[in-house]
Amino acid sequence: MAKLDDLLEDAQTLLARYTGSGDEEESRRDRILSYVTKISPKTPGGQAAAGGVAGCLSGYLLMKIGKTAAFSIGTALLGMQLAHYYGYVKVDWTRIHKDLGHRGTEFIRRSRAADLDQKSIIDFVVQNVPLTGGFAGGFLIGVAFS
Repeated sequence: MAKLDDLLEDAQTLLARYTGSGDEEESRRDRILSYVTKISPKTPGGQAAAGGVAGCLSGYLLMKIGKTAAFSIGTALLGMQLAHYYGYVKVDWTRIHKDLGHRGTEFIRRSRAADLDQKSIIDFVVQNVPLTGGFAGGFLIGVAFS
């Protein structure tokens, strides 16, 4: 029971630390890595519990934010379609195709430059199987409860 209390206290401390303004120079990746390095030496049960809690929160928030975003975007698109149908908005499709052609190639170039290193992701998953397994299970539970 004491280990569970310690784990919950660590989670509350981390949540308070990383949701505040904090030091802007420290990147998100460094914060996540510091969290993982604190969890890694713990027992597999502690890792699975921490991963489960993080996954459950992530899944729940993803579904809630996703539903809100989908509703907002859908409403905006429906409104724009109605405005176009009734003649309030005139769309210059040739200009859109011309502009998107440039932007599309620029997007592809930037996305290739920012590819994630798959080997480091695989190494992380292999080294932290209880943590990632707990996260995956917790994520599915969070999605189910949303």
